[in-house]
Amino acid sequence: MEKKRKDFPQKIKRIVLKRADNRCERCGVDFDEKFQGEFHHIIPVVYGGSNSEENCSLLCRNCHLVAPNIKHKEDMIIYRYYFLRFASFKEAAQYYGVESRFEVYFKIAMDIAKVLKISS
Repeated sequence: MEKKRKDFPQKIKRIVLKRADNRCERCGVDFDEKFQGEFHHIIPVVYGGSNSEENCSLLCRNCHLVAPNIKHKEDMIIYRYYFLRFASFKEAAQYYGVESRFEVYFKIAMDIAKVLKISS
């Protein structure tokens, strides 16, 4: 039997709206009464995701359409650090001053290692 997608409770939506400052957590576009954000399950319910604050992103429609659904909790840091930080590979490459995907992935991995305090 397939798990059914559940909506986030109002309490969680309020917390996430406040955390996001009523903006898309990826591209930063502001929301108002006419332009509302969408709540995204980072880990889908079908993969064991919950309706918790940690599993919720507030995204605009465009960012929600391209948002990855991750399958493992371990990938949350990549989601938060890469997907929410850069709108495209090109933007990430410009930020890091590199050209190849490998170099971008390497730079991101080094940044994540710093965040997790992993030393070589």
